[in-house]
Amino acid sequence: MRFHAPRRSFLLASLFAFALLAWKPWLLADEGEWLPEQLKELDFASLQARGLELTADQIWNGEEGLLSAAIQINGCSASFVSAQGLIATNHHCGFAAINAASTVENNYLRDGFNAYSLAEEIPAEGYQVSFVRRYEDVTAQIEDAADTAGADPAARWQAIQRERRHLEQEAQGPNTHAIVVPYFEGRAWRRIWRTVLNDVRLVYAPPRAVGEFGGETDNWMWPRHSGDFSFFRAYVAPDGSPAEYAPENIPFQPQHYLEVSTAGVEDGDFVMIVGYPGRTNRYLTSIAVAGKESFYYPARRRLFEAVIQAYEEIGNQSPALELQVQSSIKGYSNAFKNAAGMVWGLHRNQVVESKHQEEVAFRQWVHANPAREQRYGSVLNQLLALDLEVYGRQEHDFVLSQMRYRSQALRQMLAQLQAGEEPAFTSLEDMLGPFALVDRRALDILFAMAEKLPTAQRVQAYDQWREQGGDWDSLDVLAKAMVAELQELQQWEDAVAGRRMQLGSLWIQAQEEWRGKDFYPDANSTLRVSMASVQGYAPRDGVWHVPQTTVAGMLEKNQNGGDFEVPLPIQQAVRSQPQLAQTPVCFLADGDTTGGNSGSPVVDGRGRLVGLNFDRVFENVSGDFGWNAERSRNISVDIRYVLWLMREIWPAPRLLKEMGL
Repeated sequence: MRFHAPRRSFLLASLFAFALLAWKPWLLADEGEWLPEQLKELDFASLQARGLELTADQIWNGEEGLLSAAIQINGCSASFVSAQGLIATNHHCGFAAINAASTVENNYLRDGFNAYSLAEEIPAEGYQVSFVRRYEDVTAQIEDAADTAGADPAARWQAIQRERRHLEQEAQGPNTHAIVVPYFEGRAWRRIWRTVLNDVRLVYAPPRAVGEFGGETDNWMWPRHSGDFSFFRAYVAPDGSPAEYAPENIPFQPQHYLEVSTAGVEDGDFVMIVGYPGRTNRYLTSIAVAGKESFYYPARRRLFEAVIQAYEEIGNQSPALELQVQSSIKGYSNAFKNAAGMVWGLHRNQVVESKHQEEVAFRQWVHANPAREQRYGSVLNQLLALDLEVYGRQEHDFVLSQMRYRSQALRQMLAQLQAGEEPAFTSLEDMLGPFALVDRRALDILFAMAEKLPTAQRVQAYDQWREQGGDWDSLDVLAKAMVAELQELQQWEDAVAGRRMQLGSLWIQAQEEWRGKDFYPDANSTLRVSMASVQGYAPRDGVWHVPQTTVAGMLEKNQNGGDFEVPLPIQQAVRSQPQLAQTPVCFLADGDTTGGNSGSPVVDGRGRLVGLNFDRVFENVSGDFGWNAERSRNISVDIRYVLWLMREIWPAPRLLKEMGL
């Protein structure tokens, strides 16, 4: 299927469209990733009628509650599931740690890992967990900092960033940590006080054939049969304080942890998804979304495909290199398929057109009232004009920034130049060894893009380098030429961010008034709650996907190799006890989730753990830009499958007892 970029005439037309178009109510089904402080505003009578047995205060009373058991782990979500700091998350969230702990001789990634005692739990280097302790409103401090910077948007944005750093550093102590984040495009700012634990250890992981059964073939798809789970543990110093890894450290004792349920879920059951969703963009303009659909995601997909192929070729050189590249391949493969799903979903769901219709309806609402006209009459036009500026230079900015981010050699040389050092470059191979191939493949794609850029979007550093010969052995010349242009890009981005925050605050105020009180902010990697029901969906005409899968379906996919390899212990267990084929594996719900929700605990109406969220369906990848009640579905591994594997297939009686099972 071919996808066409929206015509510029359409984009310009959206600036001035006033036609009457019908639009539906905004909040449908279980849309919304809600802040803890918003819970009391929700319709709890309706939620209780659906099966919620907890009060708002039991979920979060302003300082603690069920949400205290939800934690963040290296960009994913997770939860405490015992009084001894045992953590449940996804296999793909623990993938890097499992990969790093593996060797060719002891390949835990391939074979799985099971620590039979605390002493056998392996340090997960680079892993960190954090959880929320309290929230503090710092909106006034941020606004004061911006006001002291004057009217220049870039200066205001830079002042805000300085104040953010100050507020975060002010909270830094031996046992305290904080982040400062905006909600509602900067209308509100919160300092989130957290506990951060740096001694994290791997406890249990199934074999890769279970943890990512279906591989990239099934990634972002349904039906799924992935046992996407792993267990870690948080440790602290003997006195209970956060500490770096040390042999004498002891298990952390959380104030709250989740009860693990053996009851399971059925079609129609109420569930909640708790975690740290990364980023949604629900309130972007039609022009901003058009840029994502027409250029950003197609370019990202093309670039990542080349990077993946390079890593695969490197892995073919030796067993040690094959093991070393697995985390990189997995990360890029996930992003590649995500980009494909974004392009497909934005086109299929007509998100740009839908946004355009919303903008027309918004104008209609504004013009119907003189007071609204005076307050909000120009905000949409100004946002569209800003997004049109961004749209007009997006190819230049993408190519320049990706040259920095995707080339390890350029990144290292730019860091040296920033530190006032002269890069000592001879060749990519001397600098990167076998991984030079990744740089070459990524830069091949980016250089080809640079060659085709229109005159107004030329990457000047690239053109200067080409004029001076432009060969691979002079990449240091390219790095030097990039410095000034990257500085200009940063200044431009700061100015855009400053302008967007000024406009965005008014835009969100108007949106909140227009859409009604049930209004949630975009996700920004902070703690959220989504309400949901277990239910299937229709991916296309004439097809209905049921919301649950079983081991029987997993066995039907078995190819004894590749992406679909059911380990022999599972096959043998089902042959000896055929009824085990009905063991639940995964389930669907209409939870509002995004990247970062991987590993999120899925709890029932009593707050008991019934699953671990790990994916969305392909038709919902573009849900970051717009909710769709018919197709927005999240995928979770059923905790009953997890417990069966830990009880019967790769036994972990120590952990089951610890979880009270």
